[in-house]
Amino acid sequence: MIKQLPPLALWPHFIQFCNIPRPSKHEQAIISYIRHQGEQFHAAIEQDSVGNILLRVPASNGFADAPIIALQSHVDMVAQANSDNKHDFLKDPLQLQITDGWLKASGTTLGADNGIGCAAMLALMTDETITHGPLELLFTVDEEAGMGGAFGLQSGWLQAEKLLNLDTEEEGELYIGCAGGVDINSTLSLQWQQSNGELAKISLSGLLGGHSGVDIHLNRANANILLAQELLSISPNFDIQIQSFMGGSLRNAIPREAFVHVFTTDIEALTQWINKRSQQLRKLYFSSEKHLSLSIDTAHIKSNDALSKKHSTQLLSLIASHPNGVIKNSDIMPGVVETSNNLGVIELKAGHDLSLLNLCRSASDNERDAHALRISQYQQQFGLHVNICGAYPGWEPNSESPLLKQALELYKKQFNQPAKIQVIHAGLECGLLSGACPDCDMISFGPTITGAHSPREQVNIQSVDKFWAFLVEFISQLAKQPKVDAGKIC
Repeated sequence: MIKQLPPLALWPHFIQFCNIPRPSKHEQAIISYIRHQGEQFHAAIEQDSVGNILLRVPASNGFADAPIIALQSHVDMVAQANSDNKHDFLKDPLQLQITDGWLKASGTTLGADNGIGCAAMLALMTDETITHGPLELLFTVDEEAGMGGAFGLQSGWLQAEKLLNLDTEEEGELYIGCAGGVDINSTLSLQWQQSNGELAKISLSGLLGGHSGVDIHLNRANANILLAQELLSISPNFDIQIQSFMGGSLRNAIPREAFVHVFTTDIEALTQWINKRSQQLRKLYFSSEKHLSLSIDTAHIKSNDALSKKHSTQLLSLIASHPNGVIKNSDIMPGVVETSNNLGVIELKAGHDLSLLNLCRSASDNERDAHALRISQYQQQFGLHVNICGAYPGWEPNSESPLLKQALELYKKQFNQPAKIQVIHAGLECGLLSGACPDCDMISFGPTITGAHSPREQVNIQSVDKFWAFLVEFISQLAKQPKVDAGKIC
């Protein structure tokens, strides 16, 4: 497989990123690899209190007086696998494969988000044929689980005048703004009783899922909400008592699977109903969710704890009608989502409290907070205790950015076609970085990655070639420009 990759300096580093487990909050091993690379190539290495690591790379011969350029990517990856995949993200290397010019992992996320960016940064340091000025390579931690690394970044640590974030996912697009976000974590204490019915497991699986920002406008089915809607439609016809409801695994991934254990007095009739409804759903979602599967099996769990039929219906009503998906499109940027919400995780086990995890995103911090409050008020009507936390700002677009102008001119010259200027409905760390470095001019770009935050994640190999060629030429061009203000820091 590795032999099929083009001879780019970044691929060996990315292969190592795939071999070293690095889910959010478990980045120690990959940080050690980055530190080792820095030591080998004589970079000055610094690490802050939250775990971010900074490599200060000396300039190529003759370019010591060039302006300092910072590059930034996050080292952690979303750890997602389908329920039938036994991959251990804390121990196992990813199993890579190439199909039709795309690199992917077998049955899991690939971590090209943002491993490709990290690999490119290391390659700029380790490929001694590249011309560059002084570089600051900032590798942040814990981005996918709440941007902990960017939150902890200290003002004044970076000295660069310009910063390139390498965390966007469409080659040929230059990003100058992003959405902010906030977590809505909710719990509800429930009353449990004993049930004497037959226990069944109802499963909804095979959905596409995806990134809760980048893919939210595609109207993909949310497994949590769809399963609740189906069970709610069944409820008037069957005596259903819920024992558990488990759906999704990350607040920033559209749920692909959800599973419910229910007690019923007529499992045979319920099975017939589910099978019939499964066929109807496949027809209904044929174009958007080709692999949707709704199924039922008998289950054997020792506990007889269950919610009453009334409380089961109330729970399903809460989930089925929960605000989700695109809330509002931008009035300023046509075709761009302004505000959205993702009901990412539901966890209810027999005898325990209900837990919901939502991620609300918006290009407007005011709208982010207002919609989070509206969701909180909706949930409180059902008696939930709500905790709104972890708010991070959006990145306000600057269409007059000198760095953007230079990038546009170079892309047109290099590839004989214009790059697109974009704002993304996802959380880039640039919003927080611009707070720590208010005078730093920033843009973001990357190769083409699809299916991020899901086991369908893949990166287009040819797009990595173009991304790398552009990055190398851009860094070389920036090295030949004079400094703006000597001694200026961000």
